[in-house]
Parts: sequence; C-alpha cells; structure tokens
Amino acid sequence: MRNLFERVLWSSRLSVMLGVLACIVAAFVIFIMGLKDVIHMLDLIWSYILTGSHEVRNDLIMVVVEILDTFLLGAVLLIFAFGLYELFINNLEVAEKSKAAGKILVISSIDSLKSKLGKVILMMLIIKLFSYFIEMKPQSMLELLYMGVIIVLVALALMLTKDKK
Repeated sequence: MRNLFERVLWSSRLSVMLGVLACIVAAFVIFIMGLKDVIHMLDLIWSYILTGSHEVRNDLIMVVVEILDTFLLGAVLLIFAFGLYELFINNLEVAEKSKAAGKILVISSIDSLKSKLGKVILMMLIIKLFSYFIEMKPQSMLELLYMGVIIVLVALALMLTKDKK
C-alpha cells in the first residue's frame, strides 16, 4: 500500500506539465503582443518622420518602453516554464549541451530559479519606473530629491543582484 502511494505521489509531479505548457502558451501570446507593439512603433516612427511632433515622439518613447516590458514578461514566463520543467520533470539536455544557452535556462534548484526570475522582474520594474519618470515633471525640489533617492535605490538593487565571481 505504501509503495503504491509513493508511486502515485511521485507521478503527481507530472501535473506540473500543465503549468509548464500554460506558461509556454502565455509566453507566445505575450511575444505576439510585443510584435503588435513593434508594428505600432513603426507606425509612430513614420508619423514622427513626417510631422516631427513632440507629442508623437513622447508616444514613441512610451511604446518602446512598453515593448521592453512586454518582451521581458515573455522571458519571465519562459524562464519559469523551463525552471518548473527542470525541477520537477527532467533536465533539459539540449540546453545543457548548447553553447547558446549560456546557463540562463539551466535551473538546478528553487533558489536558482528564484534568482533568475528575480533579476528579470527587477529589470521589468526598472523599465516601469523609467516609464513613470518619463511622464513625471517634478514640481518642487523635494520631488526631484525623491526621484534621485529612487535612482540610488535602483542602483543599489542592481548592485546587490550582481553575480559574485
């Protein structure tokens, strides 16, 4: 009885495949959204060339920031899918043998997955912060000081996430 229960319990790890497949599908949907944003960006570039409008330029900058954010979200979903697969199902031998993988997709532990996801999510947050800074117009020295403090904290966060060699 115990042996049967352990086999069922061990096999239940395969249910993670639902999450892996869902993340892969979601990543492709996000990448398609990013491609749609790129097409929108090309249209804005054409409008900017024709008009030279400052408003179109601002829209163009915001669309570029959104494109970065969108593709990073797709990357997070893929990294998460690869990490779940490697942790619960099997190692990705193709990734281990590939020079192009650069060890970004080889996940050996939950901590490794959290670290890789955390760095990408930090980049997403920095991009979002950048988009807020583009729209902000500081009205006082105190607001400008707050912006400076935020930039220092972001730099500190980047420094703390740097891999130690």
